[in-house]
Amino acid sequence: MTWTERGSGRSETRRVAGVFLMLGAAPNTEWLGGAAALDDRGFVLTGARATGGEAGAASSPQLLATSLPGVFAVGDVRADSVKRVASAVGEGSIVISSVHHALQGD
Repeated sequence: MTWTERGSGRSETRRVAGVFLMLGAAPNTEWLGGAAALDDRGFVLTGARATGGEAGAASSPQLLATSLPGVFAVGDVRADSVKRVASAVGEGSIVISSVHHALQGD
């Protein structure tokens, strides 16, 4: 397998038995247009980092709240997330009732 360092252009080839490839490590959050607070790498801030409040429990929807009321971030786009599909699904299941309440105007 050959890989190239983008900065220097230096390439290196080695024999490998297996490869784990992670694509998409950069968040696609430009469309937010500054509506929600982001970290310095562009990931959406949630919980106390976004709202300035207390951290809350790990299973609390407030952990996933953004700086924009009624908007939550889950999965890879969230700053400090685990970046795994199962985690994103779990985070989504935590906030779904809060999303329903927000849509109903509660």
